[in-house]
Amino acid sequence: MINVRESPCDEAEGSVAETDQRTTRYGALPVVRAHMADLPKALQRIAKYIIENPDLVIRQTASELAIVTKSGPASIVRFCQVVGFAGLQEFKFALAGDLASRRFQAPDANHEAQTNTDLTHELAERIVQATRETQLLLNQNAIDRLADAMVKARRIDVYGAAVSGLIGQHLAFRLLRVGLPAHAIVDTTYAAYVASGLGATSVAIAISESGMTEETVEALRRAKAAGAFTAVITHSHDGPIVKYADEVLLTAGVTSPLTEAKSVIAFTNLMAIEVLATMLTIKLGLLCPAESLT
Repeated sequence: MINVRESPCDEAEGSVAETDQRTTRYGALPVVRAHMADLPKALQRIAKYIIENPDLVIRQTASELAIVTKSGPASIVRFCQVVGFAGLQEFKFALAGDLASRRFQAPDANHEAQTNTDLTHELAERIVQATRETQLLLNQNAIDRLADAMVKARRIDVYGAAVSGLIGQHLAFRLLRVGLPAHAIVDTTYAAYVASGLGATSVAIAISESGMTEETVEALRRAKAAGAFTAVITHSHDGPIVKYADEVLLTAGVTSPLTEAKSVIAFTNLMAIEVLATMLTIKLGLLCPAESLT
């Protein structure tokens, strides 16, 4: 669902002239690509992020986009106007329609079976590649330190919103299976209140694909301020949430073969969780390293 709450700088959008007809005719992504070479470097950075992450962009506010593109909210609005839109809200609606048309466009009947086979193969290859990248990204020392803290903890809270909340519930389930006192909190507003009551015997783990979901960031910030050991599982190495994490489990994203956007696919996050769960199983003496995990 598109977030229509924008920053105050969007209030001036109504004074912009009527949207260029080419944006309606050609869609958002083709227009961004067409403008790319002529844009100033600062706006090129915004364009590059949009082309690579359209699925994320339609859910982000001007402030969030400003953070990940290292620009300002006013620059985000200016970019939208330069490529022919009244402002960010209108651009995101066009972008959402652009993505929908790509995803649901029916292939030619003569090639439908081959297309499905190709897409399945391509997606599988991308998942395998992301898994290999995650293997390289995961810091084994960070996992070991997090596992040590969790073994000693009297309480383990897991925060996450939307899909990340579902992944957080899975993590809590895996921890409960090995006897650890885990709680998954998917209401991130509630999580922020609860986090303030944690202490040195607690561990707080956030799941955040982008690393900048405001409520999840705030929950982990409060947990750290309260003295808890904190960690985050994320695709972003420099998102706002990272500075509040004692340990970061970095995972790779999977790009969609249809849109080339980072898909909300949990494979690599689940991989990180299973690596952590295996480490905990060994530390708790429930399984010797040489034994089968089946």
